[in-house]
Parts: sequence; structure tokens; C-alpha cells
Amino acid sequence: MLFAIIIMFYREKRLALTNKRLFVFALFSCLVALVFDILSLVCIYYATYAGFSPLITRIVCKLYIMLLVCQGYCGFLYASSSIFRGRRYNKVSVFYFVAFLCGVTGIAVSPIYYFQEGRIAYSSGLATSFAYGMASFFILSTIAISLIFRKEISHRRFTALLAWQAIWLLAAAVQLFNPELLLVGFAAAFGMVILYSQLENPNEYIDRQTGLFTRNAFTAYITDLFNHEKAFSCLCVRAVYLSQETDVDVQNDVLMRSVGALKRIGKDPVFRIGDESFCVIYKNAEELKNKMKAMEEIVRGVTDVPAKAAFIVIRDNTIFQDPEELLKFIRIHEDSDRSIVEADEIHIDRMRHDKEVWSIIDAALAEDRVEVFYQPFYTVEKKIFTAAEALVRIRNQDGTLVPPGDFIPVAERNGQIIPLGIRVFEKVCQFLATGRAQAIGLENIEINISAAQFDLRNPHQFVTKYMQKYQIKPEWINLEITETASNDVRQNLLLNMNKLIAKGVSFSLDDFGTGRSNLDYFVTMPVQNVKFDYKFTQGYFRNEKIRHVMKGMIAIFDNLGLKVVSEGVETKEQLNTMVELGVQYIQGFYFSKPIPEEEFLSFLREKNIGA
Repeated sequence: MLFAIIIMFYREKRLALTNKRLFVFALFSCLVALVFDILSLVCIYYATYAGFSPLITRIVCKLYIMLLVCQGYCGFLYASSSIFRGRRYNKVSVFYFVAFLCGVTGIAVSPIYYFQEGRIAYSSGLATSFAYGMASFFILSTIAISLIFRKEISHRRFTALLAWQAIWLLAAAVQLFNPELLLVGFAAAFGMVILYSQLENPNEYIDRQTGLFTRNAFTAYITDLFNHEKAFSCLCVRAVYLSQETDVDVQNDVLMRSVGALKRIGKDPVFRIGDESFCVIYKNAEELKNKMKAMEEIVRGVTDVPAKAAFIVIRDNTIFQDPEELLKFIRIHEDSDRSIVEADEIHIDRMRHDKEVWSIIDAALAEDRVEVFYQPFYTVEKKIFTAAEALVRIRNQDGTLVPPGDFIPVAERNGQIIPLGIRVFEKVCQFLATGRAQAIGLENIEINISAAQFDLRNPHQFVTKYMQKYQIKPEWINLEITETASNDVRQNLLLNMNKLIAKGVSFSLDDFGTGRSNLDYFVTMPVQNVKFDYKFTQGYFRNEKIRHVMKGMIAIFDNLGLKVVSEGVETKEQLNTMVELGVQYIQGFYFSKPIPEEEFLSFLREKNIGA
């Protein structure tokens, strides 16, 4: 079994991980111990029946039991390498190394005897007792740290370590009471089989298509480097296709060219972390710089395929707090449109800020600290406030509000905008279900819907669900979408919009003038209203070109039967100008900032009933 493991282990390429090196030590100590186990039995037999040297026999027996202690020590080091890190690991290693030396010294100076009768052969004496005591100490220590720190290691590793040590301990106990059953060597070898099959099989870290190491291998490798405080540099390379219609054969060709190029520029470990993404680990920033130049030279020489290279450059891993932070940085920038993204304090501070804000949003959702504020719309024709925009707010535990500019961009980047949007929609439905606002002139509420929500399967269902739950009339709901919705979700967006329109829900195009400039966007989108962004509205009063554009667009929207909302009106003069232009709805601080529900109801009573 041991020879089979050694052959398979060395046939495959492998990473120089600390736990793999310690596995090799454990593997060879097991092999050598097994050889001396057999050799000690041979020596005992011939010393008893053929006059072989008793001194050599005792030396061989002592070497065998020393190797048993060495096995236990190697097993503990192997287990502790995945639990303890940095200086803590070094301190633990020193303590157990001293214990190992004491054990070996105790065996060397203690007497040992041997016995042979029929099939029963064994060594005994103080040296043997010392050896079994020390081996048991290492085995029990391994079991103890595995149990104590089980949350810090994977379930798979925890199970394999316990099985390995338990089998060995059980075999020793059986052999102690049944000397004819020589199970200790077999149990140790069987334990190596368990470790190899469950934890150390190199095949699990190899990508079969390219022969490179996998993303899991990359995670394990940088975690090992961090744990043992080893500095390194990292270069991530991605093939970016310049055409959406790139042929599969061309993609495969680019993939294998990339693999070949990375292999040619050095023997450093190369990892495939995505379909067309690779990472290479270097010892220092200077080496990374030289390799990157070589890679850029190779990229410039490729002119026959529609692809270019994008790079993520990490010159020094110590800029990150831990491997998880480094991995997150790569994940965030893996699909960046930029040719080169370099890890620096600005990027990392933003990432850490995002993580803090993510926690704030998550806690607010869990503790129901998500609120809805309402900003009223003035309806020019009726001269009252018939609509409002629902805006999400998060309240801290101390009662203060988190600025929306702090948490909304983060929520959009990390996907939390979806649960936030659903929570806002439900709270608006709860508000409308009371009928209090409708009784004083409110006709509908506009609710922002992120394009990300249309990536969900049947996203219109949550709208239908809450409208049915709270008995909301469809005409009370107007959903705002932004013109920044990407082309790849356009069809899904249209499909779900049409389903909701069929139920009576209306749509507005939000933030017109700041998103994508496709003129067909508002033509193809089945919207009833178009909202000019705050900057666009304010730009009318500061920029002559924007004035001409805005006048022209209002005329176009009027011909298309679309109504216009002007956002960001702040003065009486601005209000009069927008009315003269033919804008139907006015929104802005001139009338009101976004306000909580009760304040909004008071505002409607004062303005609408008074009017």
C-alpha cells in the first residue's frame, strides 16, 4: 500500500504546500518504521534460534520503536499545520520537537528486552514503555487538537485525521492484548491510504483540460503561504474576447495559447481560476515585474485572434490581512473592463469599506431596520401632489440614518440590492394597503427596481405576490427602471415588464441623461414616464447645449405619448421654467426632501387638502 501511494504521489505534479511536505515525512517515516518492524522480528527470531547478535537485535528493536515515536510526531505536525499559523505554529512545533527529542533520548538510554515463542515475538522493557507512552502522547495530542479546533478545519480533514489516529490507536490496543496480531504497521499504512485518498491526492488539484492547478489549489497554496508568513507576489491574467460571437474553437485555441505562454515564461506554479483566467505566484515584486513584461510582449505578438489580455497585479501579499481578503480582491476585479488593476491601498480600503457596509445592510435586513422614505411629485395639471417616489433608508441601531450614498452603491455591487428592493416593495404595499394616502390625493408610488432583480427567474412574481397579499391595485404601483440596465438582461427585462404591464402595473424610465445613450432604449422600453436626472435638470440652467437637448427630448417624449418627470427642482424659478417646458411632474427639494411615512402623510394633508 505504501509503495503504491508513493508511486501515485510522485507521478503527479504537486504544490509545495507545508502540509504536503509533512505528509511526505509521515509517509516515509511510516515506510521506514514498517521496514524496521519486519527487520526487528527477523532479528528477534534469529537471535533466539540461530545465535544472531543480541546487541544488534536490541539496537534494531530500539530503532523501530523510535520510529514509532517519529510517526506519532510527524502525524501531529501534519495535523497541526492546518490548525496553527505563523508564530503560534512555530511555538507549538518547538515544544513538540523538544518532547520528541526527550522521547528518543529516553528510549536510547533505557533497557530493552525481546521475546520469541512460536508465533509470538515482541520487545519489552522500559524503552518500549517509553516509546508507547510517547507515541500515545502524540496520537492523543493530534486527536485533541482536531477536536478542540474542529471549526478551523474542514469536515473532510477533521474526519480523515480522526480516522487515521483512531485506527492506529485501536490497532496498538489490539496488539497489546493479542501479541500474535501484528497490526500496528498495517494500521499505520492504512492510515496513509486514508490521508492520501481524502486529503493529499494530487489529482484533485489538477485541471484536466489544461494540466494546470485548479482554483481550489490556488486557495490552498496562498492560504499556506499566509499561514506561514511567507511573502509573495501574484499576477492574474485573463483572456478578454473582443467579439461576442467568438467561435468555440477560437476560444479553446486562445486558452491553450495562454497556458503555453504562462508555462514558457517560468516554472512558477500556474493556476486556472476561471474559464479564461489564470494566476501565477512569484517570490517577489521584481520577478513579477519581469514576468509581466514578458507576458505583455507575448500578448502584443498575437494578432490573429479577437482577444486581448487583462491583468490583476498584486506586488506584495502583505497588503492584505488574510488570504480571504486577497481572494475577494481577485473575485471583485476578475471581470473588470480595465486592462490592468493593481492592488493598492485605495482599492483595498474600498473593499474593506464595502465589507463593513455589507455587514450593516445584512444586519438591517435581519433586524428590520430598513425603512421607506417618500419624496412627493407635484402634478402640474392638477396642481396637487398625486405621486411619490419610495426611497430606501437604513437606520443604525443608535437611531441615526446611514447615508444612502454609502450603502446603495455597495448593495448594487454585492447583490444586496435585490433583498433591499424586495423589502422596500413589501413595505410600500403595507403602506398603500392602509388607504390613508389615497384618501388625500395620492394616486401611485414609484418604486425603484434594480436591473439585477431581472436576472432572477420570474422576478415579477415577488411583485405579484405582495400585491395579492396586501390587496394592492396595480394602478397604485409604478416601477422605475434605470437606463443603465445592460444589454444582456434587456430581453429578460422586457419579458417581465410586459407580464407586469398586462396586470396593470406601469413603468418609468429613471435617471434619463446619465445612463447609456442608446436612443432606442426609451423607444423599445414599454414605459409611460421618463424622469430627467437631477444633474440633467440642473444642467439645463447652466449649460446651453443641455438646454437645447432637453427641449428637444421633451418634444420627442410628448410626440411618443410619454410623460416627463423633472427631478432636482430646487427653486421657484426652476419650477416655473419646467412648467413652461411642458414637464408634467416636478420632484425636488423645492417641495420636499424624502421624508418618513407619517411626515409624508402630514405633507399630503397640508398641501392637497389645503389646495
